[in-house]
Amino acid sequence: MNDAELAMTGPAGLSDAEAAARWRRDGPNRLPPPQHRSAAAVLREVLTQPMVLLLLACATTYGLLGNAVDALVLGGSLVLVAAISVVQALRTQAVLEALQELASPRSTVVRDGIARRIASHELVRGDRLVVQEGDRLACDALLVETQGLRIDESMLSGESVPVDKGGDGPQARQLMSGTLVVQGDGVAVVTGTGVHTALGRIGGSLRQLQPPPSRLRRQLDVLVRRVALVALATCLVAAAVFAWRDGSWTGGLLVGLTLAMAIVPEEFAVVWTVMLALGAWRLARQQVLTRQPQAIEALGTASVLCVDKTGTLTCNRMTVVETCGDDALRWAALACVGEGLEPMDRAILALQPQDEAALLWREGVQPQRPFVRQAWRRAGGSVEGSCVVAMKGAPEAVLACCADDAGRAALAQRAAVWAAQGLRVIAVAHAPWREGEPRPVHGFVADGLIAFQDPLRDDVPHALAQCREAGVRVVMITGDAPATASAIARQAGFERWDGDAVCTGAALAAMDDRAFDAAVGRIAVYARVSPDQKLRIVQALQRRGEVVAMTGDGVNDGPALRAADVGVAMGQRGTDVAREAAALVLLDDRFASLVDAVRAGRRIFANLQRAVGYLLAVHLPIVGLSLLPVLGGPVLLLPVHVVLLELIIDPACSLVFEAEPAVRHAMKVPPRPAGAALFGRGAVLRALGVGAVALGAVVAVQVAGRWAAFSDEGLRLAGLATLAAGNLAMLQWFRGGRDALAVRNGSFDLLVLGVAATFSLLLLVPQLARLFGLPVLPASVVLPLLAVPAVVSGWRLARGRRRALGGA
Repeated sequence: MNDAELAMTGPAGLSDAEAAARWRRDGPNRLPPPQHRSAAAVLREVLTQPMVLLLLACATTYGLLGNAVDALVLGGSLVLVAAISVVQALRTQAVLEALQELASPRSTVVRDGIARRIASHELVRGDRLVVQEGDRLACDALLVETQGLRIDESMLSGESVPVDKGGDGPQARQLMSGTLVVQGDGVAVVTGTGVHTALGRIGGSLRQLQPPPSRLRRQLDVLVRRVALVALATCLVAAAVFAWRDGSWTGGLLVGLTLAMAIVPEEFAVVWTVMLALGAWRLARQQVLTRQPQAIEALGTASVLCVDKTGTLTCNRMTVVETCGDDALRWAALACVGEGLEPMDRAILALQPQDEAALLWREGVQPQRPFVRQAWRRAGGSVEGSCVVAMKGAPEAVLACCADDAGRAALAQRAAVWAAQGLRVIAVAHAPWREGEPRPVHGFVADGLIAFQDPLRDDVPHALAQCREAGVRVVMITGDAPATASAIARQAGFERWDGDAVCTGAALAAMDDRAFDAAVGRIAVYARVSPDQKLRIVQALQRRGEVVAMTGDGVNDGPALRAADVGVAMGQRGTDVAREAAALVLLDDRFASLVDAVRAGRRIFANLQRAVGYLLAVHLPIVGLSLLPVLGGPVLLLPVHVVLLELIIDPACSLVFEAEPAVRHAMKVPPRPAGAALFGRGAVLRALGVGAVALGAVVAVQVAGRWAAFSDEGLRLAGLATLAAGNLAMLQWFRGGRDALAVRNGSFDLLVLGVAATFSLLLLVPQLARLFGLPVLPASVVLPLLAVPAVVSGWRLARGRRRALGGA
């Protein structure tokens, strides 16, 4: 960026038109995306899947035997299965990349004189960038203003000690992409974006460490391995028995391959990937961004939600409602950050602009120091002349730095009255100061109080009631005064939990771990808590066996967010550090969105259980029909038939169950135990029992067909039709049986229509019937049989479509 462009960026920043022109010229501010798989790479991976390899082996065997038509049919089936797998994998990748885009860092810029929060990929060279504590810088920039700015540059330089910025020389003013603001704030002009940053020039990229496989995924892997071992043993035995009995090793090989295709549970990986990806996508539509798949699993077990007050339970829309002191607003304005996004600062500056003065230094809020101080040289003053330090913050902390005991007592009493009314109160003070002298600690003049109102969100009481019904305890942790926190807790309905007094950070610091562990089960509201004390609260709850989800927004919240079972960062007011440490991000900062996420987590877990049960059950009748030739009789189930059935099973388990809504009582039962298995022994036995019933129906139909002297083609059709009908019946049973009939699921209705259309073609088109070894039936028989399910499903789809359009 040249000096001319740098000079164009004034205090008002770029105009929107100029920013758009530079974005078109330089492109988006992002590095080349890592680990994007092309369609060719996905295809190579798909070609190594067990089902595809088995299809290839079957097609090769038929080709060697001279059955060219059967080989071509299986080859076409292989192409179809591979194509579906590739499309499914690419769509899942697209969903995950879209979610990743939502998780990208955000930056604050000044454009047309207005500070706004934008996605970091929209930054352009020349933007006026507001740098705040907790930001992960997404560009290179040159500081023009700074107040106590310290940067962690370890990712680029390897230096573990943060670097002070703002001194003389280019290096002291240079900010680099990928570095972290650990303290202070400032204003800078963007000098490099994308590949033109220091990070881009060295070819680096932020590659996040892949989290370990979740507990559910490990359970699925164990289940798949066990079923695969049983499948291998069964196939070898069946192939050997058939070959020994009929004297045909090629026939035995085909029977073994068909049986392997029927048993191998390749759908488990599909259902896991698709349901989690689409589940995360659904959560994003509810303003909850999932950054780690483990979060979805843990959501269903969360027993305690630790939430902040400001912006989460309240609207984070501060307005000044009371003042005490004629000059309180004037001195408070001198303690505000003019280009910041802090709600109280905006409320103050909307009423009282800052006096014309030169800012000398700034001290932000720190642990054990809940106030802000800024030093100014007034207009017309000299270097040796007098300056002033303005302070605002927690009344007890600010007033402790002031003289005049009588005045302090009166202000403290007024602050307590306002706080009891649910108002957020700050005290304001100032002190004279001369440059070169130590920064003042005491001797401030108390200028008064300012009270703000941040109203409770309308949906919070209902969301809290839902948590109570779901057996999930809600704990408020805030830095506000105890009286303010208590008033908001009463408005929200926290008193229904217990009547314990508010626990302050000072009281928490005085307790040892044993005493606090005994009290933490009763405390519902914590006030004046520092970020590092949040970690202690989380750990104490976990020692009691609770599964904790905790919200946070600051740099110092990172350890507590990492320690929580589910860390939740604020999307609007949270720092990039908090978002990196969290598993979830509330894009709208609303508590009700977090409750929606708990409900969605329970729904995903329940639907995953349904899908696994269906998969275990559905393979049993297919395996049984594949084994009948081993016990005597014709070969009924061919590899192409197994492929046809798999085209029913895959969409059933990955789409129908994923689209299944939450059961009515999902939020009226306690959270499941954290160590509960995805599919316990009882659930396995129930699933196998359902599959055994379907197998019994297949056997009964075969016995009846033989008694009626059906041809081999007729027996095959009877078996295939029984399997298809049994699959749909089992799918309906695992959806919820009779209760599921009243629940609209468009994916299920589409599947029924697809099955009806497929069988119509197979039975009415002679060429297709011969390819599949089936008899050709007259339309007068086929259409009446398939019309009923097709009409019912079509009617349900049309009714659902009309309702959706009416709701829109």
